[in-house]
Amino acid sequence: MKSNKKFLSGKFLVASPSMADPRFYKSVIYIITHKSEGAMGIVINQPIIETKINNIINNEELKNNSNIDNIPITYGGPVDIKKGFILHTSEFKDKTTIKIDSEIFLTSNINILKSIVKGNGPKKSLFALGYAGWFAGQLEEELSNDGWLVAPGNSKLIFECKAEKKWTEAMKSIGINPDFLSLNSGKC
Repeated sequence: MKSNKKFLSGKFLVASPSMADPRFYKSVIYIITHKSEGAMGIVINQPIIETKINNIINNEELKNNSNIDNIPITYGGPVDIKKGFILHTSEFKDKTTIKIDSEIFLTSNINILKSIVKGNGPKKSLFALGYAGWFAGQLEEELSNDGWLVAPGNSKLIFECKAEKKWTEAMKSIGINPDFLSLNSGKC
């Protein structure tokens, strides 16, 4: 029997006003993978302003290079917060790069940073520390409890929209005016 489950890889999770977890207040998460075993995503709209990549990398080849300072750093989620993940456009690929869709890729190694420093990395990128993760059935439960709304993924929201506008723009992409949202859901 074929499963009718809808998986959300390549889509955005947009925190609803009823999101119970304060770590995800007004978060937009790009879903990297979603399977029956669980899901993984990267928060794309919580910048870490006080941190520069130079402060978190111990690679002399990369230190104090102006090309690397232009990469925005975001809080990617509460799991594995010392690990870096880079969402990026198609100009960079190596054996560890994961293709999410035709425009968005994920790489988590030092080679992409070296390419960026040399000027031959991806045209657009977003560096995240940590990720958001869900075990089997957890994300589906959060969705049924109205914690998240689902929006179509797109590279413009990830790479071109200012962090403080991403939540509002994600809401608008699914026809919702955030000014009219209530903390109370329509469930009885």
